[in-house]
Amino acid sequence: MRAPLSRVALLLPALALLAPATAAAELLYVTEGNRLWRVDLAAEGDGGPRRSVLIERASGDQGNADAAPDFPPEWRRDINGMVCALPGGGGRLLAGEDTGQPEQIPGWGIFSPDGRQEGKLVPTYRVPQGEPHGCAVDADGRLFTTSVGNRGFLTSLGQLIQWFPPYEGRPGRFCKLATDIGTAGAVAVDAQGRVYVASNSRGAIYRFLPPFPTGPDAAGGCGAVDEVGSQKATNVRSEVFTRGLYTFSGLAFAPNGNLYASSVFTGEIVEIGPDGAVVRTVLDPPEWIPPFATGTPFGLAVDAEGTLYYADLDLQWDLPSIGPGPNGKVWRIRFDAAGEPQPPEVLLDGLAFPDGVTVLPGRL
Repeated sequence: MRAPLSRVALLLPALALLAPATAAAELLYVTEGNRLWRVDLAAEGDGGPRRSVLIERASGDQGNADAAPDFPPEWRRDINGMVCALPGGGGRLLAGEDTGQPEQIPGWGIFSPDGRQEGKLVPTYRVPQGEPHGCAVDADGRLFTTSVGNRGFLTSLGQLIQWFPPYEGRPGRFCKLATDIGTAGAVAVDAQGRVYVASNSRGAIYRFLPPFPTGPDAAGGCGAVDEVGSQKATNVRSEVFTRGLYTFSGLAFAPNGNLYASSVFTGEIVEIGPDGAVVRTVLDPPEWIPPFATGTPFGLAVDAEGTLYYADLDLQWDLPSIGPGPNGKVWRIRFDAAGEPQPPEVLLDGLAFPDGVTVLPGRL
């Protein structure tokens, strides 16, 4: 997870700026190797897309010539999981942050547009070492996050947490909506305000239905207590949106309102309709068993043109051990005029544990 990038030089020829661009000025945020990259989707040439490190990792030495200029120690943080734009404008970002663990409790860091940490949201966990991962903001500015829990298939200790503004400082005001999710992954919100959570070890995607608590106390609908003594929602409406022979990890909504979901161990990405039925397989690896030529998809993101991006952990199957390899990637899947997925293309390679991709407006 600490391996440096074996990449081509970051600086592109000036002609790269004249390459075909996406319809919107968008940045792809990629968490890998405990750092956060920004990739300019509108500036791509023969050397690959223009990109730069926004947040350099705090753990270990810099070890990466691509991460210039040198980051001062007070700016360096260990970043993981999904990235979200916080409501209210101003370009503030939220991402999983676990610098200094286990002495420092992991949580979700709040960052300025230039990558400086301004605060941290810290919950409680049901496991000794919490692992923040997912985040999503609904149309009303409510923030939802997931912590993984255990990675095994026998326990269900992942959490879905709702946070209340203002999103600043430490530890933040929260209410737990669920504390029994099996290996909780990505979180996503649909146009109706329903919250979806991927459960890797249960082969399920759960859907949580509004109304949600309005405050972190009994008056706000958060009057219960969880297994570690933290505030939990008094009443929660949830359902199994879909279940199958998958290891659901990443989630992202397609332009047509369907839900894309990655299945990391089977190497698939499926498209799921509003009724929870699988409409089609968008990524189907050519092999029946791993390793898969098209990678092990984890995090997902969709840009304004409908192109689908996925983070590939490069899982190594040295049974009984399974773990990320040295050549993680970010791939993209374009769709033709009829909406059919085209063969996936490698956008970035040489990555160390790329687990999150997010598309947000912007240019480098």
